[in-house]
Amino acid sequence: MKKVIALTLLLLFFGMLAAWMSIDANDLVVTVGDSDLDGPLGALLGTVIAGGVFVIVAVVMTFVAVLVGFMMAGVGMLVIMALALAAVAAMAAVSPLLLPLLIPFGIYWLMKRRSRKPAAPALEHAPV
Repeated sequence: MKKVIALTLLLLFFGMLAAWMSIDANDLVVTVGDSDLDGPLGALLGTVIAGGVFVIVAVVMTFVAVLVGFMMAGVGMLVIMALALAAVAAMAAVSPLLLPLLIPFGIYWLMKRRSRKPAAPALEHAPV
């Protein structure tokens, strides 16, 4: 819930900033070819052009990320396997030190296991 509130406040801030930039756009001048566009029309045109560039950059970065992900998948699997092996080695090295902590858990598990009632026999029907 806190992330939603933080994201909402961030979007509200950027919305307010965009509104202020569109209201106070008197000093923005966009040059297209030989003509200069200023005022609100220039601000709108500049915003549309900049937004279009950001969309193109986002699409290109997504394709590059997918391509690099496919290329490095083998290396990523090797890294994951190495991390798993390191985790197993670390647990094997630490496990004798964790034995005093495991004894109370083992006793608790045995007590819970003994208090269970035996399962009822399954009802089987004769074949027709």
